Amino acid sequence: MTKLLHFLRELLVIRRVEFRIAEIPIVAMPALLVNKELAPLKTQTFWEGVLIFFFLFAFGDMINCLADRDLDAKYKPHLSRAVYNLGVPFVTFQIILWAVLALALAAHVSWLLHRWQLFALTAVGLALGAAYSVEPFRLKGRGLAQLFCLWLIIFVGPMLMIATLFGTWPSPELVAFAMAYGAVQMGIILVNTAEDYPEDREAGVRTVIVSLGLARGIALASALATAGAAVMLVTLAILYWVRGLPMLRSIALLPAAAACLWLTNAIRSLSREVAAAPLEVGIARVKAAAKKVPAWVTVVAWTSFAAVLTLFLYSAKLF
Repeated sequence: MTKLLHFLRELLVIRRVEFRIAEIPIVAMPALLVNKELAPLKTQTFWEGVLIFFFLFAFGDMINCLADRDLDAKYKPHLSRAVYNLGVPFVTFQIILWAVLALALAAHVSWLLHRWQLFALTAVGLALGAAYSVEPFRLKGRGLAQLFCLWLIIFVGPMLMIATLFGTWPSPELVAFAMAYGAVQMGIILVNTAEDYPEDREAGVRTVIVSLGLARGIALASALATAGAAVMLVTLAILYWVRGLPMLRSIALLPAAAACLWLTNAIRSLSREVAAAPLEVGIARVKAAAKKVPAWVTVVAWTSFAAVLTLFLYSAKLF
């Protein structure tokens, strides 16, 4: 029994299940934004789409753990240990299996809905997820390509895929929201990436932070978070106005606005501090700030979700 529990724990480790709480809004918000009633959310095709979403994220997490197993041995030993305890061939098999399952489900949903762009989006997501981590592409070490790839495979691509379950093409408002929300969260992720700046530089991994330098990298994080927050909140406010939400219901936007203000002020302050300090001091301040990353990600995700949920409930006459 102990060996079985240890085996199951290692399976969860390489799937990075600690991120799932922040991933739920990514799959839920587009579904709520494009629907004005509850019925479409009860369909088999929607829930198959949700499974595809989580298969894709697990695929990306596992292939990243596999590709970085030796680098992680020094900086993230629990990930490296999980890969080697399970065995490289077995982890490779799981990655292939999850990719096949995602494609099979996408083919089934595309066939049911006659929307083969779903299958295409899934295939592109798998290809980019692999290209991010493995050679010869390894976009993780290609400077700004890392930023663009993550923005696509974590936020914009999955949100557009979920929206496509309910229509041929996502609406302009959904595209704007997905791009802006992704920008906010990428600003946070850049701070997390910056935490590993000295280690990545030493290992020769040319992340976007290593490519730009610490000060410019944090300045980019601040710009992304600020611009993304502004566009996301404006998009939600327009949708609230178009759908006629009364002022009392519109208060639901305030927590999201407060979370974005808290986040953008924190990263802007960090950017100023890093720009004004010697490199070693800047690294120390980034490492201290990176401890807030889980809180930033979670608070922004769930306050945004609450604002979107209020919009949906009112539109569906459930609130």
